[in-house]
This record gives sequence, C-alpha cells and structure tokens, in this order.
Amino acid sequence: MSRMVLIVFAVVVLGALGGFAALGVAGRPPVPQPVHHDLPFAAEAVATTPSVAVPPAPAVPVVTPVVPAAPAQVSISPTVQAPAHP
Repeated sequence: MSRMVLIVFAVVVLGALGGFAALGVAGRPPVPQPVHHDLPFAAEAVATTPSVAVPPAPAVPVVTPVVPAAPAQVSISPTVQAPAHP
C-alpha cells in the first residue's frame, strides 16, 4: 500500500477511537435533554386585534412603455485607399 493510503487509514481509525472515547468506553449515546415542547408551559393567550379598515387599492398606475433606442449602426468604410496589386 502507498504511504498516503496508510495515513488516511490511520486518521480514520484515530477518529473512530476518539468518537468512542467521547461517547464513553461503553459506547452508549448521551442522555437526551428535555426540549421546550417537553416542558409543561402554559399556553399563551391569543390576542385578538381590532379589525382595521383596509385602504382601497390605488387606481391603475400609468405606465409609459420604454422604447429602446435604435441600435448603433456600424459603418465600415475604408479611410485609406488600398493600392492596387501590380
């Protein structure tokens, strides 16, 4: 085997051993902690908001179409006359 394969294998094995050491030698997962939905909290009172009149929608906005300018015309014209070939 090449040296790089052995190095990668050693890193993986050391990582696995470190993981087992972090969990404890017995390999049991940590005890789950209670989260907020497991705790008995009183339900919040639902506040009713007074109905507010919604303002009417504005009239249709005036939209002016944007017409793009004509593309630039490229004119190719020789500025210097080329000499005729002999």
